[in-house]
Amino acid sequence: MTGRLRALLHNMAGVKVGRKCTFQHRVEFIHGWQVRFGKECIVDAYAEFKCPTTVDPSVNYNIDIADNVFIGRGTIIDANRSIRIGENTFIAPYCHITDSSHSFADSNLPIRLQGCEYKPIVIGADVWIGAHVVILAGITIGNGCVVGANSTVTKNVPPGAVIAGSPARIIKYRAGSNETT
Repeated sequence: MTGRLRALLHNMAGVKVGRKCTFQHRVEFIHGWQVRFGKECIVDAYAEFKCPTTVDPSVNYNIDIADNVFIGRGTIIDANRSIRIGENTFIAPYCHITDSSHSFADSNLPIRLQGCEYKPIVIGADVWIGAHVVILAGITIGNGCVVGANSTVTKNVPPGAVIAGSPARIIKYRAGSNETT
């Protein structure tokens, strides 16, 4: 089966798929009617898109992906409220992007019983996210950023920044950005 035929089948199953999108084999959607792809996106094999059973009326789609986005093999995008990905963004293999975090403030109550907190994630346009990156709830990554492989993004990232590490920190700024180090 071709990648475009898979895209058509996902569209028929409720996923909003823009024109000329390509999906490789074994891409999984949980509550896919809450996911939207712009045109000419490519999703590699074994990627997963997870949304809750209930819809937040303040967002049109829990996962909203702009035009010309590449999502690498085995990447998981887990949106309980809102994850937005800007155009021309490249997400390398095996990344994990989640807008939820467990509460743990009460030491007298097991963590698993304390519920979750949800904070939206915004990934700007023309961003490169390296392999095995984790992006945590509430993060905004500005346009034109580069996130080094194996990084954990725990703080907002200004436009044009190059970050790496766990937790990720700014290493430098891309040429032509308005920031300096």
